[in-house]
This record gives sequence, structure tokens and C-alpha cells, in this order.
Amino acid sequence: MHEAVVKPRALKPGDTIKIIAPSSITAAMTNLPKAVNFLTKNGFKVSLSASMYKMSATRYFSAGDHVRLMEIEEAFKDDKVDGIMALRGGAGAIDLLNKLDYDIIKAHPKVFIGYSDITFLQMAFMRKANLLTFQGPMLVDLAEEDQGILKYNWDTLMSIVQKKEAVVLKNPAESKWSKTIIDGKAKGRLVGGNLSILALLANTAYMPSTENGIIFLEDVDIEPWQVDNMLTSLVIKGVFKKASGILFGEFPHYVIEESLGDSAVNYIISDMLIEGYVENIIADIIFDIVTKKMREMPAFMDFMCCHGKYITTLPIGAKVEIDSSNRELTMLESAVE
Repeated sequence: MHEAVVKPRALKPGDTIKIIAPSSITAAMTNLPKAVNFLTKNGFKVSLSASMYKMSATRYFSAGDHVRLMEIEEAFKDDKVDGIMALRGGAGAIDLLNKLDYDIIKAHPKVFIGYSDITFLQMAFMRKANLLTFQGPMLVDLAEEDQGILKYNWDTLMSIVQKKEAVVLKNPAESKWSKTIIDGKAKGRLVGGNLSILALLANTAYMPSTENGIIFLEDVDIEPWQVDNMLTSLVIKGVFKKASGILFGEFPHYVIEESLGDSAVNYIISDMLIEGYVENIIADIIFDIVTKKMREMPAFMDFMCCHGKYITTLPIGAKVEIDSSNRELTMLESAVE
């Protein structure tokens, strides 16, 4: 028996959004004023964490574990903070999982937005505090130059975190089309995020249950064999065993490395060719799962989210229905109170 999901309070104009940096710092610091200005122009107050302007003396984090840990917990405890948005992803959030006080997060539910490395925190928050979170635009994404894409990303986020109503989500008409893998409809709680991170978290104390759930997976900068290995790892670990359906996001920016004598050459294969590789891998694995399970498990791929230009916000933990034939996701409940 799963505990009821904890929904955060809806954001409203005039609320304060706290920017935290639980993973890496961004090299493009010159774009941050533009992103902050975008938030203020859209009616929000902005509070910046100190770690945004630091670099850990060791490794590759925005700041040491103590600073990043404190900023997360303080952001949830601070009554003047209404919503929390990650600066960016990168690496490092995994170090915080066994140090966070999840009772603080459960006692102070707030809109929490991010993706990529932030998936570590979102999965842990869902497992340990039952908190519904949002895979959506981070601060660095609000410096997007294309105003049409920026408007779509922002409007989609606001339609979910500001309104106490269900939303139908599908790719924008101007983006590439998503593709059906297995026809059908399925309902369940939405669980998931970055594939690399889910492969690491599966079967740990920080991975939510996927039983009767809709699993969402996406990634960036990984080669086809890595997609194959990580998906197969999730199969072996039983993540898909009792799932109701699967939704795949994008897998952009593939870099293939080839050895030429004593040197290695990195190059990007054409999008069409590489997408074909990854799509075939995904389809083969999903068809194999369905065959072995001997029951329907609807699935579709190329849903615009996260590491692509178009970032369709997804409510992680909400009850949803996927229609893989029409390649859309329908929220069955609001994501905020």
C-alpha cells in the first residue's frame, strides 16, 4: 500500500522562487542575470543561493556537501520561499541522498523543479517524503534565445505549477513527432527522469516503487550502447516488471568516440542515423519485455522534455494516463494544492 503523494502549494504571482545549485555550477554565468530577469518580469521574486557563485575545492560540484545540503534544507524550511528551482544539473546530487533530513522536506512541501542530475533528489523526495516534484526548466534554461521555445517551456511549466487542474501534455506542433512503440492506454503514477540516474538508483532505498506506474526515461550525451546497457540493467533489476506503461523522452547530442592508432576522434553522427540506432534499441528491449510479461504495456518515445530545446514539464508522482497511440500524456489530477 503506497502512501498518498504530498502535493505542494500552487505558485502565484509575487511568490519567491529560491534558486539552488545542488549539482554543478554553470560556466555561462553571464546568462544568469538574463534568466533571473525573466523570472522577475513574469511576476516572481528571486532568491539566489551562495553556492551558485562558488566552486568546490575538490571534485566538480558547485560547493561542498555541507553547503549544498544546508541550502536545500533551508530552502524548504524558509517560510519566505514558495518554490525551489535548480540552477542546472551536472553531477554531485547523489552525494546528498544519505545526508538529507527528509522529514524537513515532508513537513514543508514546495514546488521543486529540475531535471538531469536533479533526478537523484526528485526520486529520493518521492521515496522518502512522498513529495510530488516537477521535471521542468531550470534557471539556465530561462536564458533561451529562441523566444518561441522559451514561451512554450514557461507556459507549460506555469500551466502545471500555478493551476489546480489536470493538463493534457503532448509535443508542440512545431517540434518533431513522437513515435509509438506499443499501442494502448495505461494509468499510473509517473515515476522517473534521467536514465543514467535511474540505472544507478534502482533497487536502492532512494528509488520509488514502479509497480502500476508510468515510467519516464530520458538522457543526453550517451552512446547507443550505453542506452542499451542501462535499459537492460533496469530490466534485470525488475524496474519494468509490474509497470503499467513507459514514456521515453529525448536522447540528444550523441558523441561517438573512435580510436585511430594512438589517438581518439570524437564526432557527432547525423541526428537521423543516431536516432535510428537508439529507437531500435528501445523498441527491441520494450518488445522483449512485453513478450515476456504476456500483457499490454503501452509505450512511446521522443516526448519533448528535459535535455531537448522544448521542455514539457512533467509532474513526477502525479496520477497520469498515457495514450501511446496518440502519443500524449493526460494528468488525472492536479499537481498542486
